[in-house]
Amino acid sequence: MMKRIIQLATVLLLAACATPADVRTVQAPGADVGKFRTFAFVQGDLKASGAIADAKVRERLQYQIAIHLGSRGYTPAPPGQAADLGVHYVGRVNQAQNELMTGYPGLYEYRGGNVDLGGISSLDYRQGTLVIDLFDRAGKQLLWRATIAESFAASYTEENWKKLDAALGRAFKDLPARR
Repeated sequence: MMKRIIQLATVLLLAACATPADVRTVQAPGADVGKFRTFAFVQGDLKASGAIADAKVRERLQYQIAIHLGSRGYTPAPPGQAADLGVHYVGRVNQAQNELMTGYPGLYEYRGGNVDLGGISSLDYRQGTLVIDLFDRAGKQLLWRATIAESFAASYTEENWKKLDAALGRAFKDLPARR
């Protein structure tokens, strides 16, 4: 019985970690993002806080962001030409842990001659946060921001990339389409 309760608690804990990403977007008041046509990625100092230093991760992330921008009608600036929109992103992945009390309520419970002690079950995971800014390169003004918080498995798996892509899809649906 106790084993079944621990298994159920673990499944519930895993389900809680599998909830959709927390996606928030905000557009600057009065900003007309839809009038811009082209974009280019702008990367700050790779040693700055939040900078994504892994080149392969940056490449894949830029690809995914570009796909979503393209779905809204924006195109990458041709080589040698200045882009209308700058795209800047920062991210952070932290180790996290969820804990859930297991067993019967209280420190112990007497059931049919057995004493079952309660306990704690924990699940280690990674909590990632990604912030994407779109800004007017000429006017140097922030136009739109997306903040995505998501729980990830412990490695760079395809499942993690699919979760991120789904979250990006939810974020970019709020971006005004190019006119």
